[in-house]
Amino acid sequence: MRIYARAIVIVGILTAGMLAAAQVAKVPTQAAAFLGTWTVTMTAPDEMKGDKVTVRIWDKNGSLAASIQTRQEGPAIEATGVLLDADMLIFTVSHQGKQPMRENGAPIWATFTLTLDGDSLKLAQMLERSATIKRGVGRRQ
Repeated sequence: MRIYARAIVIVGILTAGMLAAAQVAKVPTQAAAFLGTWTVTMTAPDEMKGDKVTVRIWDKNGSLAASIQTRQEGPAIEATGVLLDADMLIFTVSHQGKQPMRENGAPIWATFTLTLDGDSLKLAQMLERSATIKRGVGRRQ
């Protein structure tokens, strides 16, 4: 009887492990075109034209991850949320991020929408205290 009970426990543990492995999140195949590091040249508004930002999209343990580096000498800021919606990739940076975006020293939320146009990446950026949508176009590095 003890051998039978042990066998049931072992089978239960193995089954649970296989189920957990089967449920590991996979990055959607539609996201593959976004993966990589992109150099984006800002096109609007006028005061940002020509500024460069770096956007990175990667697979982080089966989930999409993203970061943006807005200043060449500054650190990349990791997204707190990433969502793939059909042909759009949207990522956010919240106040609670490890390194939130800041404006005049105060943390702000930011939303970034990315779309692909051939080999180009189009970016639209919205910041908490700004009525202006900032835009740019980039290429994969």
